[in-house]
Amino acid sequence: MKRYLCGFDTEAMERIQTDVLIVGSGLAGLYAALNIDPRLSCTIVTKTELEKTNSWLAQGGIAAVIAPDDHFESHIADTLEAGAGLCDERAVQVLVEEGPDNIKELVALDVPFDTNPEGELQITREGGHSCRRIVHCGGDATGRETTRRLGELALERKNVAVRFRSFLIDVLTEDGAVVGAIIYDGEPKLVLTRNVILATGGIGHIYRYTTNPRGAVGDGIAAAMRAGAETELMEMVQFHPTTLISNDQDNSRLFLISEAVRGEGAILRNFKGEAFMQGVHRRADLAPRDIVTRAILKELRRTGDPHAWLDVSSMDEAFFARRFPTIYGRCVDAGIRLTKEPIPVHPAQHYFMGGIKTDLDGETNIHGLFAAGESACTGIHGANRLASNSMLECLVFSRRAARLINRRAEFAPSDISRIMAAESGTRILKRTESAGLHEKIRTVMSRDCSALRTPEGLENAVREIGRIYESLQDAVLRIPDEFELYSMAQTALKIATSAAARKDSVGAHYLDTEAVTV
Repeated sequence: MKRYLCGFDTEAMERIQTDVLIVGSGLAGLYAALNIDPRLSCTIVTKTELEKTNSWLAQGGIAAVIAPDDHFESHIADTLEAGAGLCDERAVQVLVEEGPDNIKELVALDVPFDTNPEGELQITREGGHSCRRIVHCGGDATGRETTRRLGELALERKNVAVRFRSFLIDVLTEDGAVVGAIIYDGEPKLVLTRNVILATGGIGHIYRYTTNPRGAVGDGIAAAMRAGAETELMEMVQFHPTTLISNDQDNSRLFLISEAVRGEGAILRNFKGEAFMQGVHRRADLAPRDIVTRAILKELRRTGDPHAWLDVSSMDEAFFARRFPTIYGRCVDAGIRLTKEPIPVHPAQHYFMGGIKTDLDGETNIHGLFAAGESACTGIHGANRLASNSMLECLVFSRRAARLINRRAEFAPSDISRIMAAESGTRILKRTESAGLHEKIRTVMSRDCSALRTPEGLENAVREIGRIYESLQDAVLRIPDEFELYSMAQTALKIATSAAARKDSVGAHYLDTEAVTV
């Protein structure tokens, strides 16, 4: 493994000094920045725009115990059940008990949650939850509206600087602690800091079909691994059961049909109209995502159908358009006459439960290196994420990380000794070779590390991804596309090796007798 992705000499680089460096501009990164003490300088580095993050695309909502008939114990129990025995119960308790306070903070920040005529928060239900506890914005645009508002606030903060189109290359460490980072915005630059929060999102584009935005390739996770950070549950990749099948969409990112639609009464059916989730799980269509995903794939394998149908006829068109305006508009654009016609759906990669291992304050085993959001493994999700816990996790643990940084007051400029990376390689990558390796990784991961896995397929993934990874060790990496390729291979190999090492089926990691790809 390369320690650094490119050759550099820190003495020769432009320097940026900041008390806190946050990598990523999704919900976790923005909320962390807003919780950093205003007396401290904070720099957000993001390789994209606010509207091109996973947070922006999140539809369903945020889970929290707000309803008078709901209880902490119930939310904890639902989370632990979905996690299939692999959750960290201490982390789940923190998540649930601190959830309502974080929702109150968002309300105080004027995040536009949907309310009823009495002015109270609207609360809905999603798969895996035993009662209604999901708050939302814009019907099905919670991520967009929350990220937009927090982004506005962050850009107004005098202590926060946002550097768009800037790419994290590596985290610098000395004696087990953070001393800086190397970023790239046309040329490498040195960031001097003792506090780095990685909020870089998911890994979707190491798969061929995903709901993630382009650029979600696990590069923050890979940078943390190169710096010596521990990872956990890297085999746990979640596939959302219902993404829209349409001829007019960009197949690099599939459009998600939120399970909140099933929460409002939609039913999954096969081409014969049979409701096949009955008898699969006691909650039928509201079973946890991994169970619904596998049930769809097995039903398609049994029938030979190309996709399943989501029957929304129990809702009238006016209600559907009001409750799910984004989904309604997208389906209408695809020529679907809602709610008279069902929605064609198929599973696709959606979320990553594994990631950079953190403690209850979001810190890794490296002093001063934190992770939050989808790139982190806090222990909340275990083997399978419970719907809408992810946005809550972004809030709870990014705030905890920020508050620990505020308390520590370790903000003196890094007295960094000269770091000069060895030459990153000798072989120049051709553009066609780079593009081909990107596609090869996606093909192998989609075929062999999908929602239904086999031991033989996983062994093949380790072998094929391993060859790609080894071939990049002597490559000269010069631009973000090449940095991403290396990180893709590194992250994909870790996922494949972790999956091959787990011999039992649990949660999202399911060993089947026949290979089915998504």
